[in-house]
Amino acid sequence: IGVPTGFARYDEAIGGGLRRKCVYLVSARPKVGKSVFADNVALNTSREGIPTLVLDTEMSKEDHLNRLIANISGVPINEVATGKFTDDELKAEKVQAAVDELDKIPYHYISVAGKPFEGILNLIRRWVTQEVKTDDTGKTNDCLIIYDYLKLMSSASINNNVQEYQALGFQITSLHNLCVKLDIPCLSFVQLNRDGITKESTDAVSGSDRLIWLCTSFSIFKLKSPEEVAED
Repeated sequence: IGVPTGFARYDEAIGGGLRRKCVYLVSARPKVGKSVFADNVALNTSREGIPTLVLDTEMSKEDHLNRLIANISGVPINEVATGKFTDDELKAEKVQAAVDELDKIPYHYISVAGKPFEGILNLIRRWVTQEVKTDDTGKTNDCLIIYDYLKLMSSASINNNVQEYQALGFQITSLHNLCVKLDIPCLSFVQLNRDGITKESTDAVSGSDRLIWLCTSFSIFKLKSPEEVAED
């Protein structure tokens, strides 16, 4: 049901896949790997022919593509970034194959670092209109938006009257409304490292951020403890 992420366990947890008109929220502490998870979902869906748009609020396009090519080719990222892979014919072939694959699949990436949130929403509208389009009945074709990640884009978003959780609440409200209007699914992320978040549970996040009020599903992405691994 919906767009499969390529991760069967996650699809099962959210009810079968990423459905239209829905925002799915994944939270994680810094450096756990949420961006890598986002990239792999994007690769899985675009490899199935589903147009996928990745909106990145942190990395530059060059850095992101280096990481993506390293992911696909299996060549270490430092060799991709520095060009040292060209010294090895096999690695050069793997990198070229990765570049060729990215060129063929409907994978789209936009670095939105520093852009105002309203401008990001306009990018989504334009991409859906120009790249995804609609079928003969006027229904939006299958696609996926990946937003990595919900955060304040500038200090101007906060003042004496608007707190951080209210500003983030406005973001997910606007994102949810856009998904409903365009009839598309969205997978989004948020960091668990702000004021008020001291434990990993939904009540902490809802009390601090108001982010789960309008998301369809809320998941916590974390490494298993040694006890959990032993139990498995």
